[in-house]
Amino acid sequence: MRRRTNLQILFNNTTIIPFKWRGKYLCFYCSKDISEYSELRKHTKSHGDCSTRDHSLKVLKGGQNMEIKIDVSDITCEICNEPFPSFDEILSHLYVKHKLEYDKDVDMAIEEYRLVDLTCLVCGEKFAYFGYLVSHVNNTHPKKCLICDKCEQKFNKQRDLFSHIKNYHREGGYQCEACPQSFSSLNILRKHKNNRHLTRCNICHLKLPSAVLKQKHMDLEHPDDGSLICDNCSKEFHTKQGLKMHIRKCKAEDELFDIEIKKEEAMDYDESCEEVKRPSVKQIRENIVIVINMSTAIPFNFYKNKFNCFYCSKDFADSDSMREHTVMEHPVCDIKEKCIRKCRESVACVKIDVSSLACKICFESMRDLDSLLDHLILKHEANYDKSITTCLQPYRLIKDHMACPHCPGEVFRFFGTLLKHMNKNHTNNNIICVYCGETFRRDQNLRVHIWRHHRDGRFKCTICDAECNIPSRLYMHMAKAHGVKAAKCPKCPESFATQYLRQKHLIEAHDSGHKCTYCGKLFTRNSFMRDHIRRTHLKEKNVECSICSMKFFNNILLRRHMVKHSGEKNFHCDMCGERFFWRKSLRTHMARHNKHIQL
Repeated sequence: MRRRTNLQILFNNTTIIPFKWRGKYLCFYCSKDISEYSELRKHTKSHGDCSTRDHSLKVLKGGQNMEIKIDVSDITCEICNEPFPSFDEILSHLYVKHKLEYDKDVDMAIEEYRLVDLTCLVCGEKFAYFGYLVSHVNNTHPKKCLICDKCEQKFNKQRDLFSHIKNYHREGGYQCEACPQSFSSLNILRKHKNNRHLTRCNICHLKLPSAVLKQKHMDLEHPDDGSLICDNCSKEFHTKQGLKMHIRKCKAEDELFDIEIKKEEAMDYDESCEEVKRPSVKQIRENIVIVINMSTAIPFNFYKNKFNCFYCSKDFADSDSMREHTVMEHPVCDIKEKCIRKCRESVACVKIDVSSLACKICFESMRDLDSLLDHLILKHEANYDKSITTCLQPYRLIKDHMACPHCPGEVFRFFGTLLKHMNKNHTNNNIICVYCGETFRRDQNLRVHIWRHHRDGRFKCTICDAECNIPSRLYMHMAKAHGVKAAKCPKCPESFATQYLRQKHLIEAHDSGHKCTYCGKLFTRNSFMRDHIRRTHLKEKNVECSICSMKFFNNILLRRHMVKHSGEKNFHCDMCGERFFWRKSLRTHMARHNKHIQL
């Protein structure tokens, strides 16, 4: 009661006004939001004198923890109209001259601010926004320095310290209820929930993959009044931004319609004048983002026989690791991201993994990309342009079973081999390299080829200035032409003619190489080590004969086996005419002839 009496004396007898702040100025008495400072003063004074029975004073039960913000831009006694430079001086004036019983012994958390020009009362620094002034005062000029025991961060109020501990220092982190992930702060967890897990529209209960898409859906599909209407089609909108976006699209459609009419009229005179409009880069980017955000398709890159993350270009040895990284680290694709902005050409194409394809909105499984596109357009009204057929390239990334999207039954063990097959058999390679005559599907592929194989001075011989496109060929050239062993061992002074011999030396002399985790055997290449594990320890046999169902490790062994079923003996001896299934048998047979000749 003593605290309420103090505030009643202060507000009824001075020009000081109380206020609240929630991103906007709020009236202390009725909590009405007011944007302008002058309107705040006028509105607050319109409430008249306050009373200790007012609800705004009754709710102040927190003592020092309940902060009261006051504006001290104008400090004047309304009884005698005498101005004062500070808050403490007018309190003394009210107590001494006007005998008002203001109790200074009561603890009150009063924070003084100068709202007329947003100037700090301690250091005189000015700000353009009141929120910045509050942060400055709390961090730079705290009245009570409360320190967090965990991170030693300083706070001005006990409630801010409690909020900080609650949001940042829970034991074990902040666990997401929908997935196994945990986070270091509550704010990051909330952001993860909004962006990673599906949200539902409050009106039509449609599930959407992110809060941004939900807000966009609400703005465009559920207008709450009829004040924002398109003049062309009379469609209603909730926000001005949504109306502006629609008007641009609506006008563009009208203009395209007029152009089509003019084209049809021109075709009556000369059909050869018809122009084929190239797809816009903007629509291609929108197509890519729609498929990535509304389905389980995983975008990826492939460079130097490694899978690369579409977003951060991190390398992965296999598709499973790349897929897991993309799902966990990049759950949402934004059209403003660098990886999307790189799609500058009208023939831009993004590789996507559709091995486990499903709609993220309704969780319906899809058999292929075309089914998904039809589903998104018809059921979820996605703004996807199906006339553009080059922006997405689907693949089914299944380990050791990379199937060609066009050839039924054509399967490859490595994705790089599949890409070579695709470029050779299923693309219109009409771009020719002027150096070697090799053809490519896109300008980007040609640029990479020239950078790899025809770049000047990439690997140059120091003796005769001969140029090589890869280091191994440079070592072989220096060994054959100049007798120089350029491949030096990093652990001893010895040198070798080729990189293979150097690696073999590292294994034999220094026990350094690609080590098998099962038996400890060392290999010169990582691919050799992986083959060894799959063949020897895992005993994989994934390639099956279509005739006898016998299984083999790879296609090479299968082709050797298929000779038995074909019955064709393609290898024959020139001396006696005997025929054999395999070249190895012919060599063994020829060795016997040579032995008899020598005798």
